[in-house]
Amino acid sequence: MSAGAGHDAKGSDMVQWHGTNFTVDGHEPTSAEEYYRIGLHCWNSGQHPGAEVYFLETAASTGHSAAIELLGHIDYTQGRYASAVPRLRHSSGSPRAAFYLASLYHHGCPQAGIVESLDEAARWYRASAELGEPEAMLVLGDLYLERLIPITRTPAEHALEQFLAAAARNHPYAQYRAAEIYRTLYQDNERAAVMYQSCVDNPMTERHSLGSMMTLQSQAHLREISAFRAARRLQQRRDTVNPAQRRGDFY
Repeated sequence: MSAGAGHDAKGSDMVQWHGTNFTVDGHEPTSAEEYYRIGLHCWNSGQHPGAEVYFLETAASTGHSAAIELLGHIDYTQGRYASAVPRLRHSSGSPRAAFYLASLYHHGCPQAGIVESLDEAARWYRASAELGEPEAMLVLGDLYLERLIPITRTPAEHALEQFLAAAARNHPYAQYRAAEIYRTLYQDNERAAVMYQSCVDNPMTERHSLGSMMTLQSQAHLREISAFRAARRLQQRRDTVNPAQRRGDFY
């Protein structure tokens, strides 16, 4: 199945937008789903700027949930928060819609009539995290570490739980943050090494904005942990071949 721009000399079986003809599998779109597919194609391809909104709004006018969610995403990323918010609220099953709402409450957004509220932000971050959004898990982890939201265990336990959940979804920064907590707060070099190595090996790391830093720091800590292991093995060897009770014979 395909959706996108096409041309038909007869001018039939198509929808025209600013001189470009659009079809779905060679025929004129007639359903909300087909209008959504064209809008999604335009958004993903980056071709025909503006066409995505036209087709998505046509689909959204019939209540097409995916079209409404994508329009909310487009509005949010392009800074049109006032129009984004009702669309984001409509998209209750979308992890990214919940994350965007959390971010707006976290920092406040007068343009959208949203007053800063960490309680509301945390509620939406949790909703997003429960739907599988790793970015929401990372923010929750930081809020727990800073003790800005209620805790029932230590801040580190709450934060590590969130970071590990995001790491399991192959998020490189979550892998790095989990490694840091294991190393610094738990002094657990073995588990830290596993997370650092996952971050280094993750192909997503180099595409992350902090990719270079995470790679360099992870590699440095892996070398330190390796050196610590080697020193520990040597000490174990010394203790085995020269037990403490015999050292008085020679020292």
